Amino acid sequence: MTTLSFVIALGVAGGVNAQQTDEVEAVQTASQFQMKRCVNMGNALEAPKDASWGRLYSKEDYDRVAKAGLDTVRIPVRWSDYTGPAPDFGIDPEFMALVDQNLKWAQDAGLNVILNIHHFEEIMEDPEGQMLRYGMIWDQLSKHYAEQPENVWFEVLNEPFKNLKGTQMRRAQTVGLTLIRNHNPDRIVILGGEEWSGIRTLATNLATDDPNVVYTFHYYDPFPFTHQEATWLGDDMPKGKRGWGSKADKAELAAAVDTATAFRDAIKRPVFLGEFGVNSPVDNKERVKWAGAVSAAMEGADIPWCLWSYGNTFALYDNERGFDQSMLKALTGE
Repeated sequence: MTTLSFVIALGVAGGVNAQQTDEVEAVQTASQFQMKRCVNMGNALEAPKDASWGRLYSKEDYDRVAKAGLDTVRIPVRWSDYTGPAPDFGIDPEFMALVDQNLKWAQDAGLNVILNIHHFEEIMEDPEGQMLRYGMIWDQLSKHYAEQPENVWFEVLNEPFKNLKGTQMRRAQTVGLTLIRNHNPDRIVILGGEEWSGIRTLATNLATDDPNVVYTFHYYDPFPFTHQEATWLGDDMPKGKRGWGSKADKAELAAAVDTATAFRDAIKRPVFLGEFGVNSPVDNKERVKWAGAVSAAMEGADIPWCLWSYGNTFALYDNERGFDQSMLKALTGE
């Protein structure tokens, strides 16, 4: 049996819970995870193959991010659209070179980088049938990026949902983590739970004694506010218009912070907000108010955050108007 076949055959324990925290406590807990403020370089490298969800990014974009006072970028990548046939599932070298170029631009700007597997839709539908392909992707990425500096971090899979949940999801996390560790023994590895990695499903994540695992969650609550006019949702698009800032809205945010900090304190691992944002067509004053409140609440609890997104949809920056200065000020206070 090959190493990869063995990894994929592994059974997995349950999610994180209070009874397991003594087992997973470690002396060193991801000390190289030095992140405070981050932005997703969204709707670019995670678009479907031969499709465009907006423009690709340039060196100037990464330089702007750094100059704006952010320290990290998350680069979502749809690797699954660029794999060859079984059993090797070789990644298209031209696409790999494009990702490498973005990574270099980010590093040249002095930014930390999160690389992930994004929009691997097939594994959400058929976890069993796609596990080998998923494993081979991480086997290649682990080798290819093994010599990168320690501030390049791997997120095993964006937003597990649909059929990738429970034991199957934790099995995927085990596969990714184990294959990464073959060539990157100390690199930060990021895990996000089921149901789109929502705040309420943090405890579904894999429990591990690996000291360099970090956990993430996404926050788009209240969804009827953040996803107004999100036409790609079809019939699931929220109906009507609304603002943000009621007593109930603020209580919901406070509860999310409490959930994240309680999990972090129990598991003794860093936790960060990997995505939050409001669709661009929503009234910008309301967008700014919400984003400012979320970032301030997270920072108040020492939880790093990563806005969705730098450009294209939910945009912080656009080529015609430059940065949304009111949003940038709300996020950074500068």
